[in-house]
Amino acid sequence: MNENIGSDIPGTGNRIRDHTRAKHRLTILFVALAMILGLSFGAPKAVAAQGAGQKSDSAGGSGLIVNDRFWDDADGNPMYMQGGGIFDFPDPATGKVSHFWYGVHFSQAEAYRQDPTHALTGNDFISVDVYKSANLTDWQYQGVALDRAQADAFSSDFGGRSAGWVCRMGVAYVPELHTYAMLIQHEMPTDATGRNFDKKVMIATADSPAGPFKAQRRIDMRDYGLGTSNTGDQSVFQDEDGTGYLIYSYGRGRGSVWAARIGAKGGQVDLLEPTKLYQGFGREGNALFKYAGRYYLAGSDLFGWDASRIHFQVADHLFGPYQPVNQTVIMDGSRADFGHITQTGFYYTLHGSRAETVIHCGDRWADFAGNGLGYNQWNPLSFDDSGTPRFNSMSRWKLDADTGLWSVGDANDYVLNGSFEADRVSVGEQGYRDKDGKVIADIAGWRRVNPDAVNNVADAYGRVGDYDLRFAPGRSRSASIVQDLDEPGHVPLHAGRFLLKLSYVNPKGMDHARIAIESGGKTSEIDLAASTGTDWKQASLPVDLPGGHTKITIEASGSLGQTLHVDDVSLTGVPEKGDETNDLVDHDGNGTPAGPGGSASGSVNSDQSLPVRPTAGSGGLSSTLAATGIAIGRTPIFVASCLLAGILSMVVAVYCRRRLIERN
Repeated sequence: MNENIGSDIPGTGNRIRDHTRAKHRLTILFVALAMILGLSFGAPKAVAAQGAGQKSDSAGGSGLIVNDRFWDDADGNPMYMQGGGIFDFPDPATGKVSHFWYGVHFSQAEAYRQDPTHALTGNDFISVDVYKSANLTDWQYQGVALDRAQADAFSSDFGGRSAGWVCRMGVAYVPELHTYAMLIQHEMPTDATGRNFDKKVMIATADSPAGPFKAQRRIDMRDYGLGTSNTGDQSVFQDEDGTGYLIYSYGRGRGSVWAARIGAKGGQVDLLEPTKLYQGFGREGNALFKYAGRYYLAGSDLFGWDASRIHFQVADHLFGPYQPVNQTVIMDGSRADFGHITQTGFYYTLHGSRAETVIHCGDRWADFAGNGLGYNQWNPLSFDDSGTPRFNSMSRWKLDADTGLWSVGDANDYVLNGSFEADRVSVGEQGYRDKDGKVIADIAGWRRVNPDAVNNVADAYGRVGDYDLRFAPGRSRSASIVQDLDEPGHVPLHAGRFLLKLSYVNPKGMDHARIAIESGGKTSEIDLAASTGTDWKQASLPVDLPGGHTKITIEASGSLGQTLHVDDVSLTGVPEKGDETNDLVDHDGNGTPAGPGGSASGSVNSDQSLPVRPTAGSGGLSSTLAATGIAIGRTPIFVASCLLAGILSMVVAVYCRRRLIERN
């Protein structure tokens, strides 16, 4: 009876069919609405661009590395890391292998970060700090590994005086003693003048990679092959089996370089098998890295705190022989801006699932040299088929710690040595000679026309950096300086939108002055001829470039007494919507893309101090989680919406049926 209700009531059939059709239309409407709601609220939202100041959702995703900035840790606190190294040890908390980065914290580093307009004197040791990371870009502070009290542990032997220079260090695990050993240069004053020191290497040990390390003894390096009690420079290399080696040079002039295994002897940490690797022109910033089973001995020119080209030799075995014998080769790419205005610090070789990447972790001793912003400048190396390395200078690049793939950052600055700091001296008409006596003919990265009227000069305006570029008509009334952006050292410039930018001061005006960029047969320029008075101005110009050969020219002409100063020339990519979207790719010996990869996101305010932190990407763990979030994050809401539509349909059906009964 109920299932046929209305069929026996005259005149109700059409009304029931009408109500049924209305009910079906409402049901379809509600279902459609529910699907729209489900897709809207359940669908994956576009991930907001993550700046370098934001923390990534994952510690295993793609990371953005920003150079020419002071770095912060994962909590946003300043990092002061100089003269150290990165080593892989099991994390005591988890048992998983993590990257531990050790570096020296000087009081001058704090002061220079606050006011980077001039170099500081002294090198007052505060501590060796240690950070931990799973991806080489997101660093978590682990505390003080070696404090000032331990640095002064031998003060009683020196009239109660405190240690002087304490730096250039590394850490190794010594399995025979179940201990971690830190080896660090250590100088104690022998009198009150502050000019005479007892220079040796201090060994400190700890039960944990994060310390705290306790001073054990000071060793005289004359017992380990050197003719001096101290090392000139030193670092620690960790081989793939975990064994640590001290790489060190002669204490005066750095004319010989040695290696010794860090091990145990007589129940204490000691240096074993000291072996000379090199004898020749002085090389400082001594470091070792390994790539594809071969060992590379690297070092810098004897330029003190200043930047240097990268020198190297190569061997099949750690203890050599290194080729070329007792000679070094300047690494391709490092001449254009002297290793991104750094001295060789240390190297880290990342063994990813798809690539083996060597990172040049350069020390920029800016607090003591006054040559720019940031103490740590990291850039990857490329290798050709013969294993010859090449330095890739970038201000911004991305690293996937899982795969080992890297790529150029979308907002990378393609101008090399745009601050004119690399040479560290004013470059005359005939260039200058390096410490080997060889001529460096021109300003690093640039080519001058009429060099008597254009050169880099010491800063006289209290700006960041020691040098700027000056045009001063003399014998020649006009001059120019050119940089080809496809010369060695440059990463490939792809088509896109860029921002050409510079700072300049033109006190009296010039007859003619401009900066021009030429690409694809098209030239864009900024006129610089008008007087600015004595105030520095900043000029910029957005340009669309087709890629390929690109040239930047700065030129000026005028009369005696007219001068134009230029500084901080840059050509940065302008990412769409501020995102870092370049693919992460393999790079062959020419630095060109050799395979597909993931991508990363990021946005940066270039006027801020930037931390080094990962950004969300589609090539690593973070992207995998994001993709999973799309699949399982949308489904519950979509299903719930459909269930809601079904319930609403049932309510409509019951309502319609009851109304029909009431009317009849």
